[in-house]
Amino acid sequence: MKANKQNIILDSINYLKIFLPLHKEFNTYKHIGQAISDPLKVSYISQGKINGIAENTGVTIGSRPTDEQRNKYFTATTIEKLLKKLFVVNTSDESKKMYDVVNNIDDYLKQNLDYNFFVDTDVSGFYSNEPENYNGSCMAGKPESYFKIYDYINDHATNDVEVKIVGFKSKDIILARGLLWCKTYNKNTICENTGEILKTTTTKQYFLDRIYIHNKLQNSSFAKLQFELFQTIRKYYKVDVLRAFNKTQIESYILNKYDNTEKFIFKCKFSHPSFCVGVEGYEDTISYYPYMDTFKYIDESEVLSINEDDSVKILDLTDGHYTEAEKHCCDECGDEVDRDDSIYSEIDDLTLCGDCAVYIDERDSYANRSNTYYNNYSGSYHHEDDISRA
Repeated sequence: MKANKQNIILDSINYLKIFLPLHKEFNTYKHIGQAISDPLKVSYISQGKINGIAENTGVTIGSRPTDEQRNKYFTATTIEKLLKKLFVVNTSDESKKMYDVVNNIDDYLKQNLDYNFFVDTDVSGFYSNEPENYNGSCMAGKPESYFKIYDYINDHATNDVEVKIVGFKSKDIILARGLLWCKTYNKNTICENTGEILKTTTTKQYFLDRIYIHNKLQNSSFAKLQFELFQTIRKYYKVDVLRAFNKTQIESYILNKYDNTEKFIFKCKFSHPSFCVGVEGYEDTISYYPYMDTFKYIDESEVLSINEDDSVKILDLTDGHYTEAEKHCCDECGDEVDRDDSIYSEIDDLTLCGDCAVYIDERDSYANRSNTYYNNYSGSYHHEDDISRA
């Protein structure tokens, strides 16, 4: 497979030699092929560097460099940057030829990646060491202290929940990853006569949280990698039905690729988890919090869930803090009102309770009742600004 990839890159360069002028240093670039350190890039070494390595270290880079040599001595770059070193582009036609080859090689490398499934139980360490801005995650590279709630969950066995990072990697490049949550349920069979436990049946419920994909694969392999990770987890953990945040994208991929889709869609019925996570006592040790895609509400009973009812903390910030889920006060009467029951008036720029807000049909919006007039004839309300303009 690797040799084929190298040949395709070299064949493409030889094709361009027919149409584009060569750079004066064209022949100094040697052993061009797929990069070892980053399989989404290409690599090369100059003849001058080969000579310098031999002179200074005694290492000879022959006609077939080893993977170790390619990784240690070669320069990894994009195919676009390499072609600009190899060729001189003078016209728009030549530029189009070059970028056609750039796109073809990029697409080929993306579609023919060799990658492996991985599991990482050190969630806080993984996040804090993750490169920023490579997969769209707003939490990549944040301080490790922001993610300690994951360690807290994993270290407290009484909640029967564990969370880990799962994904695909090629060499050291993470192509796709997400959080996998698992809730363990133990059901005891009790002897009616003695009350003794005869047996304990253990079942597990899983939820695959949002999957983040490497930026370079967003267009070409986005849905494919999500589906493959979904299927890999089902097989790895022997899960029949797996709930997944990216249910819609997974189903879309299946519909586009397979004729018989029922058996696949059945395996991902829901995009939300079936369980919540106990985090009793978390405030004694947790000072910072991550942004969470799914489990983002902590309630008064110290339960982390997807339900915002009775929540006191909302984990929707990226700076280590959280949003306080307090009740709103009506800006007109001052009464407390639940967040879900409050009504925002764009017309008056006020947050109102149900008693102080009225709907204005002609505005298709709510307004402060004290700023409106009721029309007995039409049975509707009008805002005072509309009446004064009339």
